[in-house]
Amino acid sequence: MLYLTVGLFQPVAALELFGVDLESTNRDELRGAVKNAGVVLVREGGEDDWYDVYDSSSVLSGSRHLYLGFVRRDQGFAFAEYEFNGLNSKSLLRELNAKYGVAKVHAGRFVSDRRYLWLRDGIEIELASDWQNYKLRLSYINPENLADLRAEQSGANANIETSAEQVSLY
Repeated sequence: MLYLTVGLFQPVAALELFGVDLESTNRDELRGAVKNAGVVLVREGGEDDWYDVYDSSSVLSGSRHLYLGFVRRDQGFAFAEYEFNGLNSKSLLRELNAKYGVAKVHAGRFVSDRRYLWLRDGIEIELASDWQNYKLRLSYINPENLADLRAEQSGANANIETSAEQVSLY
């Protein structure tokens, strides 16, 4: 009986975005793949900006922007987030459930706070409503790298505040 079940298990491909393995990609590789896919760059992250912004409307129907964030220290992938106008998640949720399996649902205080989560190859996938901005957001997150990115941002913000405290107008 064991020989029958072995055939059912097939190797799972790594989670990819634009043909690039998200768990192991770096900034230059993912930026190149995004640009090769024809996604239009709006603004590239650098010293003052912590993430790239692209016009994603040509590659994901209904989406408006794609944001990409990377850890500055090692250029590792931290997040990719698609932004959609409006709050209707039904069709996108169906597509994501078909692709990644049934989502784990995190209910919030209100129905509008509901988030849908998947975990694939160390990457968290989240579909959530941003009611304040009337947006729907689909995020791919490398949790460890996102924590590193946030720590870098906090450190940069602390340095700015320290510099501001040292400046005297008199």
